[in-house]
Amino acid sequence: MKDNTTILTIITWGVLLTAISVLLNDMREFDFNQFKEFQNWAKVADKNETWLTSENAIKWSYYAISAGLFFWRGYLIYGFSYFLSILKEIDQGHYFSDNNIKYFKKIGNIFIQYTISVLVLRFLMAAIGKSTFDFFDELKAEFTFLIPAGLAFFILAEIFKRGKQAEEENELTI
Repeated sequence: MKDNTTILTIITWGVLLTAISVLLNDMREFDFNQFKEFQNWAKVADKNETWLTSENAIKWSYYAISAGLFFWRGYLIYGFSYFLSILKEIDQGHYFSDNNIKYFKKIGNIFIQYTISVLVLRFLMAAIGKSTFDFFDELKAEFTFLIPAGLAFFILAEIFKRGKQAEEENELTI
């Protein structure tokens, strides 16, 4: 079993490092000059014009929502890093540990929180006119995978919880 967990750990590290590099590259390519433009606008803006309806406010909203999307992608990567903790527990022979149950629940929560938050942010981005958004197309993309995966991790947590109870009962009968 040790060889399998070592291979899975190496694969998980590869996936994590790839995801982090893609996120950092996307952040590097993002137009952070919008923040400078917003600061310049704030100095010379017409104080009588309502801020919420100005074009610069829309640009600022786009900037803030994009930053939120970067945060949630980082949070998803963080959630994926729990696989390393699970593999470490399994490698130590603690299959049905409280930690594994907790990690499966955390991964499930992160996957579902990510999916809902990104759907809301993409909807808001479409509302300000900076992107196209079709709810059903978004669900067909990565989201069709993440919600069922999140639910599957909740199920795995429950299975591991029951496995731990059976293991404890088994130890008492010996």
